[in-house]
Amino acid sequence: MGLAAAGLQHSTIVSGTDDETTAWQPIDDDGDCNMMPSWEITLEETTADWSTRSDSNKYCSVPCGTTDDTELELGQQVRISAGESEDDGFPDAIYTIVSTHEGAAVRLTQSGLDRIGASDSSTATVGGQAVHPEYDTRRAGQYNDEYVEYVVGEEDQETDVFAIAPHGGFIEYGTDFQAERVAEQRDDVGWICSGFNDGGGSFDRWHVPSTELDRGSFPLLEGLSDEPADWAVAFHGYADENIFIGGTASESDRQLVADAIDDRVDGTEVVLASADATDYGGAAPSNILNEVAPIGQTIQLEQPTDVRQTQWMAVADGVVAGLDAILE
Repeated sequence: MGLAAAGLQHSTIVSGTDDETTAWQPIDDDGDCNMMPSWEITLEETTADWSTRSDSNKYCSVPCGTTDDTELELGQQVRISAGESEDDGFPDAIYTIVSTHEGAAVRLTQSGLDRIGASDSSTATVGGQAVHPEYDTRRAGQYNDEYVEYVVGEEDQETDVFAIAPHGGFIEYGTDFQAERVAEQRDDVGWICSGFNDGGGSFDRWHVPSTELDRGSFPLLEGLSDEPADWAVAFHGYADENIFIGGTASESDRQLVADAIDDRVDGTEVVLASADATDYGGAAPSNILNEVAPIGQTIQLEQPTDVRQTQWMAVADGVVAGLDAILE
């Protein structure tokens, strides 16, 4: 489940009261897969009404002091596994740390507990990053029902365009193929995450909104994004019927991309995001897209399922042509 652990310098969390401390025990592993720090903890139910973009079942609260005494931070993504029957929920799932509280346990909503087949007072494991610590290809993710991170191109090369797809695999099908194709066609760099879950549920198990992705939870991204590219393009999927072109690029630059896609795609309208298109516009400063390239030089695509299934290559080639026109 990707929850093997490394030894930590700090394993004690002060709970917020003067007379109570909680030891988070790092998990020892005798094997070679010890790249992800992990802790044994207790879970408890919360009725907190967090103001979050996604369903509250994808968030958690940690004891006060956690962010001082471990490698975990507010806003970071972690994996939580209850170690119970897979028939009752996912074997593990991604949660975003949204708050701290006094006490000793990690708190989840009832639906958050249900995601991993846990209950109040269950013993669980928290893993300190989102992606699997060892698997680094789409194929490995698919074979092992995992969420994996990988890079296309040379990690240390200078790049004009950074192509990203944080929701590849069966989370938002086809988007990983598109980012890979753009990076290869332009001889640039792509950062891709692909997630799988046999029998369905990849979206529910692995999806994190782009405005909440924490680079500390994605080691390869953390290394790549120290030096932003000149431009970045992000590929996503949604349930609407149009191809939606957002990002912070100017309307004229986004129109070049839209026209190039429109020339190659049949039966689907290509629409530019307007200034008030907040849900899928891709212009929020907190969007990971806008952290890896300068504001004004980012493009985000939202695409319906049928386009990502049957015309993903045409869209990707349209993006390449549009970027070539912008950068010429």
